[in-house]
Amino acid sequence: MNATQLLFDTGDVVCDRPRENVPAVVVTASAEDLTAVAGVALWGPLLDRLGVAGEADRRGLRPIGPGGYTGGECYRALVETQLAGGDFLSDRVLLADDATSALRGTAALPSVATLSRFLGAATLGWTAKAAAVNRRMLARAWAAGAAPTGPVITIDPDATRVVTYGAGKHGSAFARDGQTALSPLVGICGETGDVLAVRARGGAANDGRAMGRFIGACVGAIPAGARRGKRLWIRVDSAGYQRDVVAAADRHAAYFSVTARQLPNVTDAIYDLATNPATVWRPAADAEAEVGSEIAETPFVFAGRRVRLIVRRQPRGHGAQLAFDDVDGWRFHALISNVPATFMSAVSVELHHRLRGGAPEEAIRQLKGDFGMNHAPVGGFFGNWLWWQAAALAYNVARWLRVLALPRSWHRVRGKRLRLGLLNVPARVVCSARRLYLRLPAAYQHAAVFIAALERIRALPAFA
Repeated sequence: MNATQLLFDTGDVVCDRPRENVPAVVVTASAEDLTAVAGVALWGPLLDRLGVAGEADRRGLRPIGPGGYTGGECYRALVETQLAGGDFLSDRVLLADDATSALRGTAALPSVATLSRFLGAATLGWTAKAAAVNRRMLARAWAAGAAPTGPVITIDPDATRVVTYGAGKHGSAFARDGQTALSPLVGICGETGDVLAVRARGGAANDGRAMGRFIGACVGAIPAGARRGKRLWIRVDSAGYQRDVVAAADRHAAYFSVTARQLPNVTDAIYDLATNPATVWRPAADAEAEVGSEIAETPFVFAGRRVRLIVRRQPRGHGAQLAFDDVDGWRFHALISNVPATFMSAVSVELHHRLRGGAPEEAIRQLKGDFGMNHAPVGGFFGNWLWWQAAALAYNVARWLRVLALPRSWHRVRGKRLRLGLLNVPARVVCSARRLYLRLPAAYQHAAVFIAALERIRALPAFA
């Protein structure tokens, strides 16, 4: 029976009933032993074994009031909320039902008001302590098997924008894209995608501002044991084409590759290289070889240092927009690097530099799209920084869960795919014979993966 009157005539025939009917269900809210976030049974033991709350308390994250929640309890609650898919403090309700609370055991879940006070009272010292907690968690996870392999550890610092709404966010300003935003820096390990460091900045900050100092924070996050026998490689886009970035690489005895800005001395060097008949152009590697790109190099001086200027020339495609610096139908892209030619050829250096558009960009995309860094939940500058530190740890924990406990086919999945497949899964929580049982649906296709992952997590070392 149609009880709703149309606002206007659409010219269609209106029937009493639709042609196809799904069953008319009666909806009630009565089951108290169901959880919508069975993944707590996976990330909970992992957080316990890494010792997140204990490390935060040892570092001195400030408790909320005398006799209240400790800083470690509040910090862990933020991380778990973001693992469950929360973008706001009120999303802690995802973990608040009785069944999910049973899965979380004795782990505290402060109220929205308490978490708001925790973030609202944050200071620069708190964010530094949270960063120290994240570094320690990274060291423990890498020691347990999540460390990168290969002779190089690549650090990819990059700037991003977090859009804010209203004038109440401290530090927010109109960014160059015309939106009110904050502009944090994020440092990523290029081989694994782990977040090494996060630094909050005002929305009007230039992308390269404080990049040199931030590289020091990223290098400090690399565990000493993981660095043994490896070289560091600082890989930056044109925002890092500055003296401070090269000086930071020198301080840490690191290789670097930086996208060169199209300044007069750079364009002159490119033009000389392109028009010199003696220049040897070699085919580029990977996908660029398929479009006919070629690589050459020439000595160059930047910030008083002799470096390699490596140039990729790419044939201009049909219909592509013309540029003033095109030469004979070629478009040019340049980078500077201090990597010795005896260690790596120009073609290999250019390929490695181009890979910064892979795992690092994907990590920032997941941080903002899947783990709450698209939001600044409180008015205070340091409170939002602390929220982003928790988001970085939540993202890292999700990666460690994939690498340490799941089959290889899961290692590269996005946070959303991991959440839909294994974390935000409904299940029944039953207590019987003094044991807690998590009963997954019989039709759940990833049940075997879930159970095997839990066994692998329980086999990991537990840190005090």
